[in-house]
Amino acid sequence: MGRIVFLYVLLLGGCALFPLSEADCRPASWRQRGYDDGYFGSFPQDLRLAQECARHGIQVASQEYQAGWRDGHDEWDRLMGSFKMNH
Repeated sequence: MGRIVFLYVLLLGGCALFPLSEADCRPASWRQRGYDDGYFGSFPQDLRLAQECARHGIQVASQEYQAGWRDGHDEWDRLMGSFKMNH
């Protein structure tokens, strides 16, 4: 359990080492950005994005991001579930 907490803290700390640029805060679609994060198994990043992008004066469309993340995460979950069943 201690290792999991350590890895989680390390992961979050790594995010702080690489702040987002203005270009990172201007995706073509917040829904697509959320979908991509969910599809690749990432935790929702909307709070981090809101904090980082505020430095550039950019507001995150959190509802769009969350909707995309849920769709992507559902797809990721479905794919991981079928992978586990086949192996």
